[in-house]
Amino acid sequence: MDTMCGPKSEISVVLGDAVQRYGIEAMIRSNAKDTAVSSFAAGEDAVSRLEGSSRQLVVLAADEAEERWPDGVLSGLAARGVRLLVLVDGADDEDVARSARLGGHGYVDRQDLNAHILSAAVTDILGDKLFVSATLARALLGRAGRARRSFPEGRGAALTPRELQVLHLLVQGLSNKQVARQLVISEHGVKRLVSNVLAKLNCPNRTMAVVRAMEEGILAS
Repeated sequence: MDTMCGPKSEISVVLGDAVQRYGIEAMIRSNAKDTAVSSFAAGEDAVSRLEGSSRQLVVLAADEAEERWPDGVLSGLAARGVRLLVLVDGADDEDVARSARLGGHGYVDRQDLNAHILSAAVTDILGDKLFVSATLARALLGRAGRARRSFPEGRGAALTPRELQVLHLLVQGLSNKQVARQLVISEHGVKRLVSNVLAKLNCPNRTMAVVRAMEEGILAS
């Protein structure tokens, strides 16, 4: 892949560890020849950079979000359309829970960090698709299976069969138009079903709905 995204995109890497920060910046640069890539030790240093381009993405760590970003800044950025790629320790339940609360647009397990995975993640996220790295997906699905056995009547019981179909397609990163084609229904119908799923799972966006559904075992069947 020659580039990960179009020339109007900007990527900001915000991590406390300088070695990891510059390493991730270098990996992204290797596949993002027409993209502006910058790195910062703290979120407040990156904020001014995140006000120009129409296609922005921030790479951050779940366990550093509270420490390195001022209160309310991340939610404000997300409301303006800035995408978040969250690095997660999939073996740490607390870190997974923290990442779900961030409402990111993509999640990469630290074990999966390499140029190829970062390239795929950035491409999907800037293409409005959800990205979950393979190691993290397996970890979440493993938890989901255990949770489903322990609590078989979870929140998934409140979802209709059609809503569950939509949720399974959302985890594949499909857009509303693609979901509509898969289910042979209108985009308006898909929007209504997605809204129902978000409301029943008490999630503000589809990414959090997918992560929560995987954590709670709704997608284990």
